[in-house]
Amino acid sequence: MSPGRMERAKFNAIWGIIVKFGSLFLSFLLRTVMIQTLGAEYLGLNSLFTSVLKILSLAELGFGTAVTFCMYKPIAEHDSEMICALLNLYRKIYFLIGIVIFAIGMAIMPFIRYLIAGTVEADVNIYILYFINLLNVVLSYICFGYSSSLLIAHQRSDVFLIITLFVEFIKTSIQIIILLTVKNYYYYVLMLPAASVITNLLTAYAAKRSYPEYSCHGHLSKETRRQIFQKTTALLSVKITTVIYNAVDSVVISGFMGLIVLAKYNNYYYIMSAIITVISTVYNSITASVGNSIVTESDEKNYRDYMNLTFINAWLIGWCTVCLFCLYQPFMKLWVGEDLMFDFGVVICFCAYFYVFQLKNVQSTYKDAAGLWREDMWRSYASNLFNLIANIVLVQFIGVYGILISTILSLLLISYPWQTMIIHRKLFHCSMRPFVLRLFIYTAATAAGCIITGFICMAVTADGLPGLFIRCVICLIVPNLIFLLLSFRTKEFSTMFATVSKLISGRRA
Repeated sequence: MSPGRMERAKFNAIWGIIVKFGSLFLSFLLRTVMIQTLGAEYLGLNSLFTSVLKILSLAELGFGTAVTFCMYKPIAEHDSEMICALLNLYRKIYFLIGIVIFAIGMAIMPFIRYLIAGTVEADVNIYILYFINLLNVVLSYICFGYSSSLLIAHQRSDVFLIITLFVEFIKTSIQIIILLTVKNYYYYVLMLPAASVITNLLTAYAAKRSYPEYSCHGHLSKETRRQIFQKTTALLSVKITTVIYNAVDSVVISGFMGLIVLAKYNNYYYIMSAIITVISTVYNSITASVGNSIVTESDEKNYRDYMNLTFINAWLIGWCTVCLFCLYQPFMKLWVGEDLMFDFGVVICFCAYFYVFQLKNVQSTYKDAAGLWREDMWRSYASNLFNLIANIVLVQFIGVYGILISTILSLLLISYPWQTMIIHRKLFHCSMRPFVLRLFIYTAATAAGCIITGFICMAVTADGLPGLFIRCVICLIVPNLIFLLLSFRTKEFSTMFATVSKLISGRRA
């Protein structure tokens, strides 16, 4: 990456992590208050509605990502006319998407009750609650939903993230007050659409103030529109992947096992997804910079960057996997109590799920930056179909294990190998054997870290917060020491050390 790209990526990553940590803390606090005041069943109901509406959001088809990608080149060339035309198309399509989601959402409203196994609280009208959640999604599209694309394409995602955190803080504070005082779930849910509208309005104001030269007018050529919709069609597979691995799992659990089991599952998934969200923030912040590098640098230079980032990613997610392996149960016991805990076998499955899912971070970043969605389309469809069928079949025999194992198998057997082949053949035009070999080494190091650190943590006799703190210190030292001993002589480690040193010291890379 060039100095300018590195500095902007660094700035976005720092702000992204700060904002995500803030959002995660607020979400964790809100989730805890809800469990204590309303109970796990309301938490499960909240997760179900969120999941159903994520499925409806497939109507977006990845259009926003395609438009943002198409802005990279005109921004680099200072083509204001093209950017304005892209914004105009974006606004029209997002309004149409909002109307489509509302129509489909209203059509399936009568069938919501059939997605819940068992009974629901007598004082809960699931149809009113569902409608408010639906309204929240619709307003997020039709009310200036397109405005964030300007900030993201200009590598100013930090502005959007700061606005999001500010509104999230206000919204969460009000929701917590509602739960602690009146304990009314309807008032709690009404804050969602209000927050969405305020976030979009503030984002639109920030984008207009930063880039007043852009407005929604003009028309794109037929060739440009064709390219955008081709990319959108391919991005549908990416959207489906996100939904299958998230929302559909929750719907299947609710339909076959009930809201309480769904609440337990989502408590564990929340911890894992919180880590994924923070890590994803870093990669989202560098996507535009990687896209610029792909356009301006040689394949050899980009491949070196790719391998170096893969090494950093493997170390990062390996350490996080060890932490989950050793800290999941002690933390859950403190947070929600033994009644809302799974056995350790489920923890192992969550750790495997996290590791395999996060292996694709760097590949996904380069795929998005290079616009290889069409080439990747069938991989996603095959993986998603396998996962969906395995979900429905296995959950009936082995419960929650079936949900997790089906996802792990779809990632290991279909998704990851296929995507690896696409990246190396279509982008770097080289053999993927060196990459695969190093991947096995990284995975072995992670497994060793889990086993060694796990045995050390088992020797800790302290319980409660002191025990959790001691285990955290062990997880901070032991796995990182293992990874250091196994890699300190490699080129990737030298590059990582030099880059981190420059970033910390504030010098340009």
